[in-house]
Amino acid sequence: MRASGILLPVFSLPSACGIGDLYQEAYKFIDRLSEAGQKYWQVLPIGPVNKELCPYQSSSSFAGEALLISLEKLEEEGLLSEEDVRAVRDADCSKEERLQMKREALRRAFDAFSIRLRSDEEGMIHYQAFCKMEETWLEDYALYEALTEFFGEGDWSLWDEEIRSRDSQAIAEWTDKLAEAIEYYRWTQYEFFRQWDGLKKYAHAKSVELIGDIPYYTAYESADCWAFPQLFQLDENGVCEFEAGAPPDAFTAKGQCWGNPVYNWDAHKAQGFDWWIRRIHQQLRFFDVVRIDHMRGFESYYVIPAETEEPAEGHWEKGPGMELFNAVNAALGNRRYIAEDLGYLTEEVKEMMAQAGYPGMKILQFAFDTGDENVYLPVNYDTDNSVIYTGTHDNDTTAGWYRKAEDWKKHFVSWYLREKSEITPERKAELFGVAEEADEIMPAEMAVSGLIELAHSSRCDTCIIPMQDYLLLGSDARINIPGVAEGNWRWQMDPDAFTPQLAQSIREMTKRYNR
Repeated sequence: MRASGILLPVFSLPSACGIGDLYQEAYKFIDRLSEAGQKYWQVLPIGPVNKELCPYQSSSSFAGEALLISLEKLEEEGLLSEEDVRAVRDADCSKEERLQMKREALRRAFDAFSIRLRSDEEGMIHYQAFCKMEETWLEDYALYEALTEFFGEGDWSLWDEEIRSRDSQAIAEWTDKLAEAIEYYRWTQYEFFRQWDGLKKYAHAKSVELIGDIPYYTAYESADCWAFPQLFQLDENGVCEFEAGAPPDAFTAKGQCWGNPVYNWDAHKAQGFDWWIRRIHQQLRFFDVVRIDHMRGFESYYVIPAETEEPAEGHWEKGPGMELFNAVNAALGNRRYIAEDLGYLTEEVKEMMAQAGYPGMKILQFAFDTGDENVYLPVNYDTDNSVIYTGTHDNDTTAGWYRKAEDWKKHFVSWYLREKSEITPERKAELFGVAEEADEIMPAEMAVSGLIELAHSSRCDTCIIPMQDYLLLGSDARINIPGVAEGNWRWQMDPDAFTPQLAQSIREMTKRYNR
């Protein structure tokens, strides 16, 4: 079934509180998606972010990011005052300072919640039921965050030896010692899940489904790695022997060292892939469709010696392949996934993809790097079972990419859109007017609009366009630069940027190409 949607991380929604959240602007965005005839809202991972706000270096594979909790919703619930919210919203400060103010407001909301709970029997029952339902991961997560706060360090290899090695007596003692902090982190998850469930219910009422990411790796500084060190390639002191990364590719000429610990797949197999099954099940609770990050890593993955962190010194190791996905399907049934299958794919990876049957990804920004046999050119697609994008969160915006492209590539884009694309002739005339030569270079805004139309016109079942491309934004609106540790994950859409007029234009295009 043909469908389309928009890619916009929750944290990129408009907000005066420093980061997008799960309430008013999120609901407004869903309204616009519905008006635009879109079936999907694709977000990035929603788990806890690191200090650089990266959602792919999370302290938990199961938790939600507390900063996404809406202060306005907490005000409606009577846990914050109007003054509390206004103080964060109206402060004259940097983004980092505003986020710290939001954290402090969350603490005050927790204090109010704790007081209320003493006399609210029904609320206590509901809260305790949530904690019980999620305890298999929640207890480790809450204790890990409390310990990180106490030691001032998320690197658990630097903690006291007894708690670092999870001695049972030390666990009991620290749980008692940090009881209040632990309760706070339990509450953040309770509130996050409540707000997320409300958002998902609202989206479904508007016939919008949610697509979310499950990162391939988890962070070393995480409850997962601390609680289950046997599932990772660590030495006897709990320190990484190898780190994850990528060899040189289209994103980075020198390759990448991501810093994540790599998996001990033998240990995962011995446990029947229980941790992975629980992890994927959690994401399926959040999302209607789960995009599986770094799909090729399940066939083989790149490891770099931790002592060098030099991508050039890395090597490939075999992953679990279909054995993992067979176990997941047996446990969870047939669910909907998208496989991030970008980069160089070996025959073994292609075979695994074929067996899995998950839709892969087609990126138009990759389509013009080589000649007319490029596999990302729509004319060369050999299946409908794929998802087409103009770009992803790891790409520049399409306008930014086009403006920086060499002239030959701009000529290629311009020629292809005018001469070879599946866009209807009438629509081509509307979009591009009359060119003296077929490969006459288009202005950036025209090229972006043409590539969006090209994506919709393709044979791919699903078409997802980043919001920045609909807004014709340049490189300032880029979300992430792979291999660059600082300054990413900060872009937010301007309020009222997604206008009713834009929604109507998208709706017309959706109808034009039967999406």
